[in-house]
Amino acid sequence: MELERGDVLAKSVHGNNGIVMLEAGTVLTEHYINRLKALNIKVVHLMIPTIGPSTEEAKRNLLFSSSSLSFHRPDINQMKNDERAREEAVKLVSEYVEKGLMSDRIALPFPEGNFRQQFRDILLEISSQPALAEELGVMMLTDRVLFEHALNVTLCSSIIGTAQKYDSAKLYELSVGALFSDIGMTRLPMDFTKVNRELSEAELALMRQHTSEGYRVLKTMKEVPPTSAQCALLHHERYRGSGYPLGMKNDSIPEYAQIVGLADVYNALGSPRHHRNAYDPGEAIEYLFAAGNYEFEWELIKSFLNHVIIYPVSTMVKLSSGQVAVVMETAGRPIQRPLVQVFCEAGGKVAKTPYMLDLQQHPNVVIVGKADK
Repeated sequence: MELERGDVLAKSVHGNNGIVMLEAGTVLTEHYINRLKALNIKVVHLMIPTIGPSTEEAKRNLLFSSSSLSFHRPDINQMKNDERAREEAVKLVSEYVEKGLMSDRIALPFPEGNFRQQFRDILLEISSQPALAEELGVMMLTDRVLFEHALNVTLCSSIIGTAQKYDSAKLYELSVGALFSDIGMTRLPMDFTKVNRELSEAELALMRQHTSEGYRVLKTMKEVPPTSAQCALLHHERYRGSGYPLGMKNDSIPEYAQIVGLADVYNALGSPRHHRNAYDPGEAIEYLFAAGNYEFEWELIKSFLNHVIIYPVSTMVKLSSGQVAVVMETAGRPIQRPLVQVFCEAGGKVAKTPYMLDLQQHPNVVIVGKADK
């Protein structure tokens, strides 16, 4: 059967060198079809092998529809021209840098004041550029959760970059890459990011196209450094080669993309989504511990975990000893080893006088969870 525009790949197409040329879920264009012919690719697997006389639009509808929800492509130009949305997005960026900056989950690099000022300057510089402000507006109109996620990913990426001793130029490139790493999601069918159920195979394949879509958008923008645009394409690559779209491994994945990918995963786990609640902070940390040199370089994970807080100051916690305590100090300490004040002994007896317990000095005692107030 001859390939037609609108046909959808059911399996990825590999070149002679084994590299993925087109990933599963790609909607074939005339350019793609001609390229496949020029490379003498004889066989491809289509998601919809036979659909009779249906039009190209009908094929797209088959891909973008499910039993419960139909998708429609967004009008990006109209969204870009929405001046109110653009102004609101820039305002939200400005408000974000003045807030606590995830103070319940993140310890900012020291000196904290210097980091805050540099982070603020970078975000305001980005949002002051009209073309980038337009894209921020598009992102906010697409999905407010996506917009807020992008800000948190940028913060966490900047923390890792600072820990890696990046200079201001590298921090700027990293921040641009982080902030717009998911911009390709705005080019997917409208409301696609808000689905409150498991995605079908076809929808999952479509969602994965956000990496190449994002790269397509960013690589043509003079305001975006090439290394930043790469973050959109490669932030779902994984250390052992299990990621997409290229299946890259280890050091072949640019460090910016690894950092953004790590920040993306941490925030995705710790933040609520349209279809699930947020993961428990301890579960998110355990995930990262297990991901060392499997999904991300272990040194990057360790660098980041030095700034993650599971149980913020003033949190009431249960200890493995049966005691109940309140967290008093976390700065400069291992994630699970804060200074706590015990006010209730094992068995429920209230301590006559609350006393400090340094969990760094008591390796046999660990926090097992939050305590009821």
